[in-house]
Amino acid sequence: MGFTSIATTAAATLPKVLGAYGSYQQGKALDVIANRQETLANRQSAAMQSTAVANQQRAARNANAQSAHARADAAASNLAAEGSVTVRERDLATRLQDEITANANSALEQADNVRQQGALNAWQTRQEARKSRMQAFGQAASGIGSIFGNLQLN
Repeated sequence: MGFTSIATTAAATLPKVLGAYGSYQQGKALDVIANRQETLANRQSAAMQSTAVANQQRAARNANAQSAHARADAAASNLAAEGSVTVRERDLATRLQDEITANANSALEQADNVRQQGALNAWQTRQEARKSRMQAFGQAASGIGSIFGNLQLN
């Protein structure tokens, strides 16, 4: 095998080897991105959950204050604490609790949606990383095949 055939083989193989290396590196970079996407989504979801809990606690304190205010108004009106006053207080407490629960559930659902979307995005990025690595292996195999093809021709 002469210098010319070695140079020809190297020239034909080098782009394939470089392409394989580039695809492999791209796959590694996509894996890093996927991990960061998932971590970011999990952190954002945790922050949203913490905010939801804090908001729920604040709303419960506000509900207690509103109930106390309603009781004080009823007492100031010289109405007996029976009948319509008691029903009104119970209705207020129920409405406030339902509102607190609905808001908390909505916020927690949004946090879970963020986490799930982050996991999906990370999964899709990992699929792209796998595809890139498979391309790298295909390019490497093609390069090896061209080396052996050129060796047989000479």
